[in-house]
Amino acid sequence: MLRHLPQNDSVLNDGCARYAAGHHVHWIHAKKCRQEPGQAVEILLTAGDVRDDGWVELRPAFDYAGHLPEVWTHAPDVLRTRLAGHRGRVYWLELWHALKLVDAGGKVEGLVNVGFEGGVLCDAARGGGQA
Repeated sequence: MLRHLPQNDSVLNDGCARYAAGHHVHWIHAKKCRQEPGQAVEILLTAGDVRDDGWVELRPAFDYAGHLPEVWTHAPDVLRTRLAGHRGRVYWLELWHALKLVDAGGKVEGLVNVGFEGGVLCDAARGGGQA
């Protein structure tokens, strides 16, 4: 499971213990995303948008959102699995460099911390743990 997907205000573990860009959302980071989200841009994001090297191209759901960055995650396989089962909306929180997954009822299902620079993949599926 993704450590950076909070569940009932707790943090799940996927084998990695880093809080660097592209890794986990620290509880303070999650709190800030909730209290001061800034502009949330709805994006179109599916499991197919997550490349094997961890890079994800963000595509706006609406034309007026403008150009969005390409971002990186440390655990592409885990994010793909999570997105494959997601049936809600996904938002880009530019202020906090995070993706917010929201279910059909409007409840936040999780946050994904992303980076603008790549790094070593360290998800459990690749035998990682820590980078």
